[in-house]
Amino acid sequence: MKSSETRIAIVTDSAADIPAALAQEHAIQVIPAILVVDGQSLPDGQGLSREAFYNRMPSMTQPPTTASPSPEAFVAAYRAALQSGAATVLSIHVSGRLSGIAQIAQRVAGAFDGQVQVIDSSQVSLGAGFQVLAAARAAAQGRPLAEVLSTIESVRRRVRVVAMIDDLEYLRRSGRVNWLRTGLGVLLHIRLLVDLADGAVRRLGQVRSRTKAVEALVEKALSWGELDQLGVLHASAIDDAKALAARLASKVRSLSQPVVVDVTTVIGTHVGPRSLGLVGVLAESVAPGGSRRP
Repeated sequence: MKSSETRIAIVTDSAADIPAALAQEHAIQVIPAILVVDGQSLPDGQGLSREAFYNRMPSMTQPPTTASPSPEAFVAAYRAALQSGAATVLSIHVSGRLSGIAQIAQRVAGAFDGQVQVIDSSQVSLGAGFQVLAAARAAAQGRPLAEVLSTIESVRRRVRVVAMIDDLEYLRRSGRVNWLRTGLGVLLHIRLLVDLADGAVRRLGQVRSRTKAVEALVEKALSWGELDQLGVLHASAIDDAKALAARLASKVRSLSQPVVVDVTTVIGTHVGPRSLGLVGVLAESVAPGGSRRP
C-alpha cells in the first residue's frame, strides 16, 4: 500500500471525456467545465443530459457556448486531494490552445507551494483522457512521480485523434478554429476531416457524403497500425460509433475493447450533432521513437 507521503492524486476536467465509471474506479477527480444554454450556466453533465442537449441543439435560436470552471472549483479539488493524504496532485487538462482550463489551473496551482503540478495534454476528449487514465494507473501502482510523468509523456507521444465534423456551422460559430472559412460547410454540404497537432485542430480533408467520411476515418485509423487503446467518439451517433468500434476492435492488441464515448456537451457545442471521432494510442512498437517489441 502507498503511504500518504508518496501518494499522487489525479485531477482533470470533464472535456477529457473519461466515463464516470472509469473516473470513479481510478479515483480521478473530474472538474466540470461550464455549458451556457440560453444564458444559464450549467456544470457539465448537470441539469441537461447529453441526449437532450443534442436533440435541442439544431433548433436553438441562441447558440450554446462554453466556459472554463471557476478558480474556486480548482481550489476545492486540490484541497480535497491534499487533505485526503496525497503529497502531490497532477492536474491534467485539455489543450491550452483550445481552452483556458489549463491556464486557470496553473494560476491556482501557484498557491499550493509546489504540491500541484499542471500538465497540458495538448489533446482533447479521450486524447487527454487516455493520458489521465495512464497517470491514475501508474499512481495506483505506487510509481514515483518521475515515472508517472514519463508514463503521461509516453501516451501523449503516441496518441492520435481524427474526427469527422458533420455540420461545419457549429465549428464556425465556436470561433475555436481560425482557418475555417465562413459558410464553407453550409454552401458545399461537406463533412470535414480534422486531427489535432501540437494542441490545435488541423484540417485533413473534406468529403461530400457521410458514408465516405466514415470510410475516411477507418482508413486513417488503419494507417496507425497496431494500437494499445482505442476510443470511439460520437455526438448523438451511437449506432455509427458502435459500428466503428466493431470494425476496428481487431486493431487493439490488448484485451481491452474500444471505449465508446458520447462526447461531453462542452465538446459537442463546438462539433455539433452526429460528428464522429477516433482516438488511438499507438502500440509502442509502432510509435515514433518506440522500442520494437518481440
